[in-house]
Amino acid sequence: MRYLALAAILAVTLALQAHAQETWVAVATDGRRNFGYAVGMATRAAAEQTSLGECVGECVIRLAALARCVAYARSDPGNASGYAAGATLEAVRQAAWEDCNRRVPSNSCVILASRCFE
Repeated sequence: MRYLALAAILAVTLALQAHAQETWVAVATDGRRNFGYAVGMATRAAAEQTSLGECVGECVIRLAALARCVAYARSDPGNASGYAAGATLEAVRQAAWEDCNRRVPSNSCVILASRCFE
């Protein structure tokens, strides 16, 4: 009986932790230098609305994902962008940088934003 109660408590705790980690991220840009991003949102709509609200100009959603972290990279000389969402800051920074650099002839991309939900 004690083991069943302990197992039930553990199952509820794990389920609550998993649910708490399910957050949405989003990035919106105007295709130039203006951008907005959101992390830790409960829904995709909230993440998209928040990122659009932070972006100045005629912005569109470039990335929305169920993740803890997001990054945005940009190359002005090549007019290229890269986006990534994932579990760690290091991983999304690298992925966004690589995504951006695939579109330009040199390593001219820089990370303009990166953040994780704490």
